[in-house]
Amino acid sequence: MALQEPATEASGLIADRGVHWVRSAGVELLGEATGTGLTKPVFLVRRSDGQVVQLTELLYRVIDAADAPQAPEELAAAISARLGKELDVDGLNTLAGRLEPIGLLSDDGAVPPEHLEAAKPILALTLKGTLIPTRGVQFLAGVFRFLFVPPVVVAAVLAFVGLDVYLAFRADALQALGAVLVTPSALLALYGLIFVGTVFHEIGHAAACRYGGARPGVIGIGLYLVFPAFFTNVTDSYRLGRAGRIRTDLGGLYFNLLWVLAAGGAFLASGSPFLLLVVIVTQLQMLQQLPPFVRLDGYFVLADLAGIPDLFARVKPVLTSLLPGRPTDPRVSELKPYSRWIVTVWVLTVVPFLTIVLTWLFITLPVVIGQTVQAAAVHVSSFTGFFASGRPVEAILAAIALVLLVLPVAGLCIILAQLAMNGVRVVSARLASQRKRRAWTGRHVRRNPRHRQAPTARA
Repeated sequence: MALQEPATEASGLIADRGVHWVRSAGVELLGEATGTGLTKPVFLVRRSDGQVVQLTELLYRVIDAADAPQAPEELAAAISARLGKELDVDGLNTLAGRLEPIGLLSDDGAVPPEHLEAAKPILALTLKGTLIPTRGVQFLAGVFRFLFVPPVVVAAVLAFVGLDVYLAFRADALQALGAVLVTPSALLALYGLIFVGTVFHEIGHAAACRYGGARPGVIGIGLYLVFPAFFTNVTDSYRLGRAGRIRTDLGGLYFNLLWVLAAGGAFLASGSPFLLLVVIVTQLQMLQQLPPFVRLDGYFVLADLAGIPDLFARVKPVLTSLLPGRPTDPRVSELKPYSRWIVTVWVLTVVPFLTIVLTWLFITLPVVIGQTVQAAAVHVSSFTGFFASGRPVEAILAAIALVLLVLPVAGLCIILAQLAMNGVRVVSARLASQRKRRAWTGRHVRRNPRHRQAPTARA
């Protein structure tokens, strides 16, 4: 049986070029993905820019065989020999035409593209920047990865539970809050420790990734939805099994737990009120990470439990498949029953939630912008006054408050602008498709025929 996909015009043009296909520089074969929620096996490759791409077995075998420049006839014969099934030249060129634009296969001697197309998931980080480069992250991950040894994890969890029980009966959170709010230096120290704890959270993801045998990338900062957020590039964890990926997802929360233990121990030793607030605020941050509605830790845990890297990419296929009289979308039918159940329940939960939230944001945007401008003017005035009077701590607090006030509004405006641009693109694409359809109909269908021809039977 021939393994061949329908040839396109591109395959003929490729054949005329006299190409010699070769695996693109920097492409790394990662092998078959494990623990996926798909009924058919999928394979992973990493591009030179670090982007991991998921491929079918046939596309993966094309890249695997193209380890040296080969003419299409030679490469097709090599792939056919490996698979035990025939792949002809037209079929190979069709497959190569899919792999070339995404930077996985190239013509030997051709100039490589300057920029490779990267995945653009829904509700992703924007305005990203690097905080700790890859080399520094890998060093820190190597230092802290021993903390994932099972005895250490069990001891840390038990100590965390014991600390919380003790503080619940012995500590006075309201008194600590009042003491910190009236002490600018303590409030600034609280902000500083929260920042360090957030970075430590990201190091936890990197250390978990390294413990599983994968290589973490940079730690950075960006804007997620309407809030500033940190991130860790753990794309390489897709090569791990399901347990390794979930450990990577939970690594940040585990390091939050360790941070709580450190702050709690320091509070018990010193009695400092802002350390008690660090314990409380860090645990509130942990709870914030759990809901799977947006791309926080809980979302990635659910995605890896289902074995589906991008749940948001399944929203439209699931919704259309649930419509009466509509066939099941291929992107739904390819899911295993367990994964399909998880994805369907998630879609039916997250779509109403995000619809309500985005509607509320859109309605309240004018009021929010007006109040933000007024509050920002107050903080700017406070900052200039504190700075002029030689009060640096209060000036820094005013600057932090100003940044935290403006960033959410900027993020909200970015989200609404992206939604508007996506809507314009969808409408433009549909209008262009309708114009092409009308043009084709006008060329091939005669309007108002003067005669109708009766159908004739054929023997």
